[in-house]
Amino acid sequence: MLVDQPTDLASDHRSEERPRARELAALYAVSAAINQALSEEQALTGALERMLEILQLESGRIFLSDPRTGLLSLAAVRGNPNLANADELAIAPGECLCGSAAQTGDLYETANAASDPRIGSGGCRSHAGYACAAVPLLAHERALGVLHVTGQPAAKFSDADLALLRSIGAQIGIAIENMRLRAEARRAEALTTLIQEMHHRIKNNLQTVADLLSLEMSASPSPAARKILRDSISRIKSIAAVHELLSLEQLRLTDITELARQVCDISLRHLVRPDQRVTAEIDGPAIYLPSKQATALALVMNELIANALEHAFSLSGRDGRLTIALSEEGARVTVTISDNGRGLQPNFDLDATHGLGLRIARTLAEKDLAGTLQLENCPEGGTRATLVFYK
Repeated sequence: MLVDQPTDLASDHRSEERPRARELAALYAVSAAINQALSEEQALTGALERMLEILQLESGRIFLSDPRTGLLSLAAVRGNPNLANADELAIAPGECLCGSAAQTGDLYETANAASDPRIGSGGCRSHAGYACAAVPLLAHERALGVLHVTGQPAAKFSDADLALLRSIGAQIGIAIENMRLRAEARRAEALTTLIQEMHHRIKNNLQTVADLLSLEMSASPSPAARKILRDSISRIKSIAAVHELLSLEQLRLTDITELARQVCDISLRHLVRPDQRVTAEIDGPAIYLPSKQATALALVMNELIANALEHAFSLSGRDGRLTIALSEEGARVTVTISDNGRGLQPNFDLDATHGLGLRIARTLAEKDLAGTLQLENCPEGGTRATLVFYK
């Protein structure tokens, strides 16, 4: 007896290894089929074929859930055509074993589909003498669909079989979610590229319009007409600056602190007279706004800077200095534009101003940004414009 004991232990060890080897082979085959597929349909069909082959099952189907309705739609079918029920294209939540598995996230099985009262499908009731199981395809405890399999004639599913089917169901569920996430990432990347190209083209078109207006300005003999064209060019280029930033960013948002730098540079290049010397300082953190708000803000800043360049420094006789400060507190954004010029007239009233630039700035601030714009004299001299709005 002592001599035979090692042989018995080895035999027991080999018998324990066989189910384990079968389980690993099935999981590996399913994983390989999914990883080699080029589409979700190929992945599900390949996984189903390999699983049926290794586990020696009669037929299998995979249903995927519609997240809005919960309805299960047939996505793949393989095996014995008399048992696969390829004509059953949809299953309602809670209907039959598959609908119950999708609804609860639990595995359902029966030893004989023909006599089980839970079976509501006529196709499944024709499986007399066959055991079948409905396995949820789980990803993060959420059922993305159901794997339905039919066993061999007169053979029940063992506990080990059901445990393996649960593992395969979870494996397929996670694979489905990963494929969908990758597909969504590719769509998002393509959309981002398209949007960036769109903003780049808009910027180029606006630049072309500004160039045409520059030609008109240089050919005009009227100083008043040249001023109007110069102001229009500055406004167009301020809008183009928004689209330039959007064409470079990976987000659909614009950093308005960087936008302030660009708008200020545009204004200083086009609106400063040869006898003027004006410097600018921009201070603030990166603050991101959607394109509509950023465009309105660019125009407001352009008008306020242009107003300072035209009026604040016209008679001051000293070097001009602009200071633009941006800040945010939660959703509240504050933009201040200060100068060291001659300040506002004692009787200045923004409500009664006739200047086109300030009327444009106020309209954009109140209508497009739903904010407030105030102009006041600084205690140390000069003027401060304060714009407050919410993201």
